[in-house]
Amino acid sequence: RDIPVKRIVIRGDAKNGTLRLEVEDNGGGVPVEIMEKIFEPYFTTKFGSQGTGIGLYMSKVIVEKNLQGRIVVFNKKEGACFSITLPMQPEGAES
Repeated sequence: RDIPVKRIVIRGDAKNGTLRLEVEDNGGGVPVEIMEKIFEPYFTTKFGSQGTGIGLYMSKVIVEKNLQGRIVVFNKKEGACFSITLPMQPEGAES
């Protein structure tokens, strides 16, 4: 039987004072019915004790609260794409 090759693509660009990173896979995407929930604390699609539902929630907190950025997910042709947009600091600025 044919097993598709798993693929993760990471892209980045910087313009107009922002840095954008995208992480895309070919795993079929995020089901529409859970798209709005995946960044909520304790939400998991894993069974039993295999997932805590904290990873994506903490990612959102770090990106949006600590780094004043934005993280979103959307589906593309073959899979999901997570997009992170961050403001760039001027050179020499302290964090």
